Amino acid sequence: MKKLNSFFRIIQYRTYGTVAAMFFMVATCSFFACSKDDDAPVIISPYAESRTVMVYMVAENSLSGNATADVGEMLLGMHNDTLKAGDRLVIYLDDVRLPRIYVVDKTTKATSLSELEPVLTYKEDVNSSSAQELAKFVDYAMTYYPADSYGLVLWSHASGWTSSTYSGDKNFEAASVRRSFGLDNGQNSSSKYVSGHQMNIPDMAAALQEKALDFIFFDACCMQNIEVAYELRRATKYVIASPAEIPEPGANYKTMVRAMMREGDYVEQMLSDYYQEYRRSGYGVVISAINTEKLDDFATRMRTLVATHKEELMGLNSLSMLNYFWYPNWSSAIPDFLDMQGVMLNVLDESEYTKWKEGISTMITCWHAGKWYSAYPKKTISIDDAQCCGVTMFIPFEKYGSRSFNEDYLNTSWAKAVWKE
Repeated sequence: MKKLNSFFRIIQYRTYGTVAAMFFMVATCSFFACSKDDDAPVIISPYAESRTVMVYMVAENSLSGNATADVGEMLLGMHNDTLKAGDRLVIYLDDVRLPRIYVVDKTTKATSLSELEPVLTYKEDVNSSSAQELAKFVDYAMTYYPADSYGLVLWSHASGWTSSTYSGDKNFEAASVRRSFGLDNGQNSSSKYVSGHQMNIPDMAAALQEKALDFIFFDACCMQNIEVAYELRRATKYVIASPAEIPEPGANYKTMVRAMMREGDYVEQMLSDYYQEYRRSGYGVVISAINTEKLDDFATRMRTLVATHKEELMGLNSLSMLNYFWYPNWSSAIPDFLDMQGVMLNVLDESEYTKWKEGISTMITCWHAGKWYSAYPKKTISIDDAQCCGVTMFIPFEKYGSRSFNEDYLNTSWAKAVWKE
């Protein structure tokens, strides 16, 4: 499955102002070590009702071939008469070659990555799982390809909010240890081993803070956690992701591109397109959207409920609930990923649960196919609709013992707002 950043040798899944603008133009080539030092891009005038979707593809790993295929799908998706003249994809791709940036609009003639010319090629490899590199790319895209609105696709392996086990990360970003998105093996290879640098979610949030993104779409496994969404609440209006593993091909961008460029109902259309692709395939999928504007109020309500029901929460049996990542052999590296609705269903009384469910219905939209295929037990796992809202929450169970999950969790913004006394 595309993008389950499990840190192991595994079957493929993706769990794994004017003055400022002038300064950016002068600095860009050295900033990105681009191949044409004398040629800074021209700032494109924004169109009315336009959207720039930035696609950040961390593919210096086992997904490099999928990146090539997905860029081809994006090109086909942009060949659509319903798109507006100002709709653009700005694509950052770091695979087995040096990182490049491509720009695609409805006039682009290329139909495959091999036919597409980059607007910028880096002179040397970088750690694309660094939040600093993500920030540089987003600033570049917003400066040179401005629009009325922006979206961001984060494409790679991933593993939710959990800690990295890759010791090499200390050489890159020595902040906290909570890293989950992206996997850069630093070898310009498509190694089948899922190992490499990963991105710290608080660092990601800081890099994207106040960017006023319409959406962040994780085409990556296990990223729809309440902990991740809460961290990103100042960066985007919507977080769109799956709480579970997703198959290696990820989104079908031939249809997703059109959905991402829509106005008004783009979130519902993105969820529908992603869901329909895997419903037809037979694999199944869980995909949801969180309206982050509701998260501060939700955290306040959850703090009261957690304080009231902490004993019941700590006594829950994870085997009795919808769990997106429970594999005994991996328990030292990946904790339970429990669906938040299943958790609350098991601890709240009927009246409390009814009010809680009404509250999240305005914040979370979820589509699921009644099942999803997991690469790790290698079987299809059924979904109990009563327990599914498509968003996970962590509980610091005593069973994690001396492992760092509980310590890491209690340092998240969500835990500080909701769990700590």
